[in-house]
Amino acid sequence: MVEMEHIHYVYWLSCLRGIGKVKRNSLLGFMGSEEEIFNASGEMLSKADRITGKDIYNIMEERDEAKVMEDYAIMESKGIKFTYKGHYTYPGRLEGLYDAPYSLFYKGVLPDNSKKCVAVVGARNVSYQGSVVASRMGRQLAENGIQVVSGLARGVDVCAQRGTLQISGGRTFAVMGCGADICYPRQNIEEYMLIQKSGGIISEYPPGMPPVAGNFPMRNRIISGLSDGILVIEAGEKSGSLITAEAGIEQGKDIFVVPGEIGNKLYYGSNELIKNGAALVTNVRDIMDALGMFYDCSTEGRKKKIDVVLERTEKIVYASLSLEPAHISEIALKTGLGIQHTMEILTGLELKHVAVMAGNNYFALKI
Repeated sequence: MVEMEHIHYVYWLSCLRGIGKVKRNSLLGFMGSEEEIFNASGEMLSKADRITGKDIYNIMEERDEAKVMEDYAIMESKGIKFTYKGHYTYPGRLEGLYDAPYSLFYKGVLPDNSKKCVAVVGARNVSYQGSVVASRMGRQLAENGIQVVSGLARGVDVCAQRGTLQISGGRTFAVMGCGADICYPRQNIEEYMLIQKSGGIISEYPPGMPPVAGNFPMRNRIISGLSDGILVIEAGEKSGSLITAEAGIEQGKDIFVVPGEIGNKLYYGSNELIKNGAALVTNVRDIMDALGMFYDCSTEGRKKKIDVVLERTEKIVYASLSLEPAHISEIALKTGLGIQHTMEILTGLELKHVAVMAGNNYFALKI
C-alpha cells in the first residue's frame, strides 16, 4: 500500500469539518505538524486550545489513510490541484503575507510570480460606462503582458476578466468564495471554463464548499495579495471592493482608482480612496508607469493604422495578438478559425511585417 506523503496530511487537515483557521493554528502550534495531529490520541488532542469534544470526534473519524488517498486522487481526477504554504508551487506573492492562506485548491494554473499582476475590483451593479471601462482595462492590461486577478463576481469583476480573455494569451485568475469546483455566480459559467485554459480558478476552501456569505470578504485578501496593484472601478460607500483596497493598503500595494462624478453614489468610495492618497488613473499607461513598466504608446496606434490594409480574417487574427507571445492553438481557439487556417493567416501577417513568430509556433505583434 502507498504511504501518505506530507502533502496528503496537509490536504486532510485543510478539509477537516469544523476545523477553521483558528483551530488549525492551535493544533499545529501544540502538536507541531500535520502528521502529529493525524496520529495523536484523543487525550493529546484535547490539550490543544479551543478544541472541543466534537472536534476531536471529527478528527478521529476522518483519519482513514486509504480514504484520504482516495479523496485526493478523486480531486486530481476532476482537474483540481493542491498546494500549501511552504510548497514550491505556492504563489510567491502570498508567502510573506500576514494571514496567508494555509493551502490553496486550484484549476488551471497559478499566477506567474515573475510577471506583473493587477487586481480589478468594483461594483456588482456596474453602470454601462463602468462595464466598458472594466472590459477595456482588462483587455489593455493583457495586451501589455499583465496578469489580471479578480473574483468572477457579476459587474466589474467579470467585465474585466472578459476583457482579458479577448486577448490571445491573456491571463486572468478568479479567486472564489466557494470550492474551486463550483462556479459562482452560475451565470458566469462560460468565463469560469475559459479562465481555466489560460489562467486559473483559485480557492482556499476545499472542493464542494458552497458560496457562504462570510467567505467572500476573506477571499479579498488573497485577491490583493496576488497582485502588485489594485484597480478600483465604481466603488460605492459600502462596496465590498473597498475591503480589497484596504487589504492592499495593509499589504503595501499600489491602489489605482478610476474617478467619477462627485454626486454619483457609485463613485463615493472610489473618490474617497483618491482623497486619501490612491492614484487617480484614466488609462492603462498610468498603471504601468506606477508599476515601473515600459508602455509602448505606438502599439494601439499601429494597430489602428495597419487594420485598414488587412483582409477580414486577417483583422480577426491580428486583433487577437499582443506583445505577449501566444501559441497557435490559443490563437485558433480565440478566433475560431482552426489551426491550419490560422497558421496560413499568421504567415500572411508575417509577410506583411505586422506579426512575428516568437518561438516554436508562438506569435506576437511585431514591434
